[in-house]
Amino acid sequence: MKRRWSPTSALIVLALLATCLLLVAPSALAASSPTPAAGNLPKVTYTVPSAASASTAVTAWSGNSVLVNYEPGSSPVVASKCELYINGGKLDLAQPPVDMSMVGGSGVQFPIPDSFSMPHGELKFKVVLVTKAGQRSEYSWTYDYGAGAPKPTLIDFGIMRQWWLFITRAGLIVVELTVISIALAMVFALFGALGRLSGGIGLRQAWQKYHSWLFVTATVLRKIPYWLATFYTSLFRGTPLLLQIIVIYYGSTAVLIWLQARWGIFKHVGYPSAFVTGIAALSLNYGAYLTEVFRAGIQAVPKGQTEASWALGLSAWQTRRRIVLPQAFKIVIPAVGNDFIALIKDTSLVSVITVPELLFKAQLVAGRTGNYLSPLLVAAAVYWILTIFFSFWQARLERRMEHDRARA
Repeated sequence: MKRRWSPTSALIVLALLATCLLLVAPSALAASSPTPAAGNLPKVTYTVPSAASASTAVTAWSGNSVLVNYEPGSSPVVASKCELYINGGKLDLAQPPVDMSMVGGSGVQFPIPDSFSMPHGELKFKVVLVTKAGQRSEYSWTYDYGAGAPKPTLIDFGIMRQWWLFITRAGLIVVELTVISIALAMVFALFGALGRLSGGIGLRQAWQKYHSWLFVTATVLRKIPYWLATFYTSLFRGTPLLLQIIVIYYGSTAVLIWLQARWGIFKHVGYPSAFVTGIAALSLNYGAYLTEVFRAGIQAVPKGQTEASWALGLSAWQTRRRIVLPQAFKIVIPAVGNDFIALIKDTSLVSVITVPELLFKAQLVAGRTGNYLSPLLVAAAVYWILTIFFSFWQARLERRMEHDRARA
């Protein structure tokens, strides 16, 4: 006889898998970052001004500086030793080049001195990137610096073709954030719902019924899970998700610093990464909303089944675990699926704490290229595709459940 997994067993396995992923994810992300091969030179990926005429440029080039973005090689680039040539002549810079390295890429900015008169027409640029090991990498391009007013382009398909893969790869981070967060949110919601259902009678009713301080004390202890669950749902449902992300990201580090300085404990505990704190904020927020969903699902199970299980000799815990929770889990699956789709889009909020997901990568590209609409459209398309993909499977799951209920 083939064993069928109950929803409760599947929930437990999913929670264990999510916990493992949460522990492994940061190290896996660090291990997956490419390591430059020995002897590789830095490769230029984009320049400002770009290799285009001013009539087709996204924005007018001011002529105040030249920005060169590159992929690092085996040795880091020393910005102060880099050189810039315009029309074959080396530019004497009043200030040394500035290192513009950031998350997701590196760059060097060459400030143009005010004494230099930028000629109009076709300009021939050449940049020499000098590494710490003394290696020199050259890159040349031309730019039509016209005298007329530029005609900005609303959408630059060249930028989209050049950077779509860099942005799209962050979709894997979005999926990872969503899966781990929704799994942990379901665990929080389950405990929150059980806590919300453990209220029992009030303290006044307990005193009027038994006139015993011992019984009142026992009632207070039994109501602690109810109070904790109520406080949890009220706090995370009553404050903005963006605020929760920022508070948890900076607050967790502040608490560790305070504990280390005040009590001398947790000295060897590292500060949580942006990825971990982002998952914590998302799972706690969605767990608060799913708590009410789970509570409603548990209450939707007919009470007659609980009474029948008690008549068969099952304990309260066995009744809840074997009878109530499996049926409640089937009831809440559509609501969990809807929150899963919403969570895909809400992962964009963790970009404020530098998690390298879709929106963060799109903003990096926008800052480099000066065109904000094109990379953001690429990120929006990836979000849309992910939403359509998971909505399709959610609809199929709901149809399968409707079919099973019809057959039952």
